[in-house]
Amino acid sequence: MIDFSYSHLLFGIGILAIILIRLKTQTRSFWYLLFFSVFWIYLLFVLGTIIFPIAPLPMTYRDEFRLSINFIPFYFGACDPRDLCLRNIVGNILLTVPFGLGISFITGLRWKDVIWLSPSVGLVFEGLQLMIAFLFRSTFRVVDINDVILNALGVWLGYLLFRMFGSFYLFVTKRFEIRDQSLSAYIYEVLHQSQ
Repeated sequence: MIDFSYSHLLFGIGILAIILIRLKTQTRSFWYLLFFSVFWIYLLFVLGTIIFPIAPLPMTYRDEFRLSINFIPFYFGACDPRDLCLRNIVGNILLTVPFGLGISFITGLRWKDVIWLSPSVGLVFEGLQLMIAFLFRSTFRVVDINDVILNALGVWLGYLLFRMFGSFYLFVTKRFEIRDQSLSAYIYEVLHQSQ
């Protein structure tokens, strides 16, 4: 069994350090780098959740490898106990809510971008699980269209939260004439660009 470990996390943070150095040479603001770093660490934990643990079949059982794929939307099989299905549904949505919320602070997303981005996130996640299953002959994960749908819903909800926060923040800053040169200025710029 291969599990997500501190060495994987340290490797991901090492890559982040290299990216941050590169971004800093492009004269990105401190706040952009901070939001980028938080988003990167979130993605590391998401990868740790969707990929690990990897349970390769022993060599003697490799010929018995059978991949589990569900292409039927909203079919959850014989899910017993029922609360396991509910946890799976809620977990897949909550997994990507921070994606929809956080990606907006590092890219200038608009509604039309979210239309293609939201299903793409779930497709990438399920594609990674499929690739891992084939590479390691691991039957631990099920590649499921429902996960793609639920992950897309999570991205939409996260983006909706961003838009609601944005509307409220822009209203407050305009109403009380709040102008700052630090974090609030960065947030204002991001929200203003996404309008």
